[in-house]
Amino acid sequence: MKKRMMLCNIIIIVVGFVAAFLTATLLVQNQYEREFTRQLDTALAVLSTQIEDLEDPEKEASALGEALQEAGLPIRITILDEEGNVLGDSEGREITENHADRPEILQAREEGVGYDMRKSNSVGTQYYYEARHVGQYYLRAALPTGALEETIQQMWMDAGLGMLFGIVMVCMASSIFVTWISEPVKRMSVAARRLADGEFSIRVEGKFSYEFAELAQAFNQMADSTEHAVSLLKTKQEQLEGVLQGMNDGVLAVDEGGEVLFLNQSARKLLHCPSMQVGDHLEGSLLLTKVSALLQETICAGKPINDEWINLPEDKRYTVYAAPMEARPTGSALVVLSDVTRMRKMEQMRSEFVSNVTHELKTPLTSIRGSIELLKSADRDEETRRYFYDVLDIETDRLTHLIDDLLVLSQIENAKDDPSMRPCNVKEALEACVERAKSLGQENHVRMHIDADPELYVACTPTRLQQLFGNLIDNAVKYNVKDGSVFITAQRQRQTAVVRVKDTGIGIAKEHFPRLFERFYRVDTSRSREIGGTGLGLSIVKHLVALYGGEIGVESEPGKGTAFTICLPLAPKEKEK
Repeated sequence: MKKRMMLCNIIIIVVGFVAAFLTATLLVQNQYEREFTRQLDTALAVLSTQIEDLEDPEKEASALGEALQEAGLPIRITILDEEGNVLGDSEGREITENHADRPEILQAREEGVGYDMRKSNSVGTQYYYEARHVGQYYLRAALPTGALEETIQQMWMDAGLGMLFGIVMVCMASSIFVTWISEPVKRMSVAARRLADGEFSIRVEGKFSYEFAELAQAFNQMADSTEHAVSLLKTKQEQLEGVLQGMNDGVLAVDEGGEVLFLNQSARKLLHCPSMQVGDHLEGSLLLTKVSALLQETICAGKPINDEWINLPEDKRYTVYAAPMEARPTGSALVVLSDVTRMRKMEQMRSEFVSNVTHELKTPLTSIRGSIELLKSADRDEETRRYFYDVLDIETDRLTHLIDDLLVLSQIENAKDDPSMRPCNVKEALEACVERAKSLGQENHVRMHIDADPELYVACTPTRLQQLFGNLIDNAVKYNVKDGSVFITAQRQRQTAVVRVKDTGIGIAKEHFPRLFERFYRVDTSRSREIGGTGLGLSIVKHLVALYGGEIGVESEPGKGTAFTICLPLAPKEKEK
C-alpha cells in the first residue's frame, strides 16, 4: 500500500511538471514569435520604402543587413523575384537555389504575408522567416532562433531539476504521510483478518487521528456485535445439540452423497454403530442400508416420509420419519429413528390385560349366573342346593381375590413412595406367611423350612411386606410336586436383606422369563386355573420390590424347581447395627 501511494504521487508530480513545462514553453515560444514578427515587420517596412528605386538588389540587401547588424539585430534580408529566384541576400552568398516552394513564399503569394520557422537549407541555420509580396518582388527577412532554443533548453534543465527536487520532496512527504495513514490501516487490516479467522475477541487498540478514530470505533462496535451474535448462535447451537444428544430418539442427517452431516448418541446406539462419526457413510449393515435408501428417497421426492420397520432377529420395532432439509443449498435429509419396541409391547400387554380381565371376570360370573339359573329353574333337594351354594361361594371368593389383587396392583403402580413405611422384621413377616400357607402345604403335601436372621429389618408397610412374601410362598407351594419342599432363607449381605424362596416344583422354562412378571401371564394356563390363581401375584411382587427400592431375580429349570431372590435395602436402624 505504501509503495503504491508513493508511486501514484510521483506520477502525479511528473505529469504536473510536464504539463506546466509544455504550457510555459508554448507561452515563451509565442512571446518570441511575436517579438520576431515585430522586428521583421520593421525591417521589411524599411525595405519596402526603397523597392521603387531598387537598382541593385544584392547591394540593397547587404546594406540593410549591415545596418540592422549595427543596430544589434542579426536579421538576414533576402530579395526574390516573382519566380522565386534569389536576387540579393544580406549574407553575401551566391544562392542559385529557387525559393518558390518555401512555405513563407507560398503563403505570401496567397495572402501577401507569410511566416515559417525552420532550418535554412542554404546556410544551415535555424531561422524564423517572414516574407512579403511587394510589387514584382518578394521581400524576406529571417531572424536566427538560437536565443529561443537556448531559452527553451534552459527551461528544460530548470524543469528537470524542479521535477527531481519535487520527486525527492514528494517521496519524503509521501513516505511520512503514507506511514501516518498506513499504520492505523495496517493495524485495522490485521484485526479484520483475525476477526475473519474466528478470533471474535480481537479489538483495535491505541491512539488514532480523528478520522481513523471513528473508523476504529466503528470496527470495534462491529466486532462487539459480531462476537455477541456468534456467542448467541453458539449458545443456541450448544442448546440444540444438547437437546438432540439427550433425546432417546436417534437423529441423523446426511447429504445427497450419503455422507453423515450430524448424528446423536441415540442414533449410534439404535443403528448399532457406536464408532460412526460425521463424514462417514451409511454402510455396513442391513439397517444402515435401509436408512440410507429412505433418506435418498426423501431427497429425490422432496417431501417427508413416515414408516415403521421390524428389525430381525432382535424383533426390534422402529418408527422412522425422514424429511428433506430445505435450509441447505444441496440435497440433504434428516431422519428421526425411534425404538418403539417397548411401546408396542406395552400396547400389546394393555390389550392382553383388557382381554384377560374380561375373561377372568367373565368366567366366575358365568359360573355364578349358571348356578343361579339352575337354582331358580326347579325345586332342588337340599344337597343339590348346598352344592350350588358352594359354587357361588367359591366363585364369589375368586372374584373378590381378583378385584382385590387388581386394586392392590393399581395402588402400587401409581405410588411413588410409601409414607407409612416403618422398620419391619423380615423373619416375623416370613413366619406369618408360612403360617397362612400351612393348610395349603398340608393339602399339597409340601413341607416349608425357614432359616431367617431374627435381627433383619427392612423399611416397609407390614401388610405389603407380607403380600410380597406371601405371593412367592403360595406359588412355591401351589406349583410344587407331591411331598415337595419349600426352602425360605433371609440373610444380611452388606446393606441389603436377601430373601430367597426356593421350591422343588415343576420349574419354569427360560423362554418364559421375559414375561414372567406380566399381569395375567401364566406359564401353565390349565394348571393355574385349576389351582385358582389370579395371574397377578408375580406382577404385584415385582411392583412392591420396585416401590421399596429392591431387586428381584429368578432361577429355574424345568423339573428341578424354581428360586426367587429378593434384595431389599435394610431399614436405617438395622444399618446402624
